[in-house]
Amino acid sequence: MRINDALLGLVLMALGVAVFLYARTLPDMPGQNVGPYVFPMVIAIGLVGFSIPLVIGGMRQWRTTGAVQYADWAQSRRGHLNTLITVVLVVLYIAAAKEVGFIPFGVAIIATMLLVQGVAPLPALLTALATTLVVHYAFYTLLRVPLPWGILLPVAW
Repeated sequence: MRINDALLGLVLMALGVAVFLYARTLPDMPGQNVGPYVFPMVIAIGLVGFSIPLVIGGMRQWRTTGAVQYADWAQSRRGHLNTLITVVLVVLYIAAAKEVGFIPFGVAIIATMLLVQGVAPLPALLTALATTLVVHYAFYTLLRVPLPWGILLPVAW
């Protein structure tokens, strides 16, 4: 899917205006020439300024592209099914990750998505297991993010 640059430019422009208006409400710093409002206002002006070429370029293409262009995969039944499966798996993870745990869910999610894409079962399972363990190590050990153990709590390392 490709959204026309004019729409994205208008969204960024609105964000810039909102940041600018909010930054004006920040208080002055006593004894300082500039306050905490200066940097957000500069960023907001930049957002608005760089949005203008996006809007102009998008308006030039509007007749040929329209507001949104969908890729071929997004118009197919398989594309819709893949999107639905991804959303369902993420919702299931959010709902049950504490009870089931990151590692079992990670393996299940990655393996399911690989199988849906046509990967053979054994490579899908091995890839899912390796990927999940690498991600778990990176987040749990290196970054110290508390991932849920769930059913693996008795063997947590």
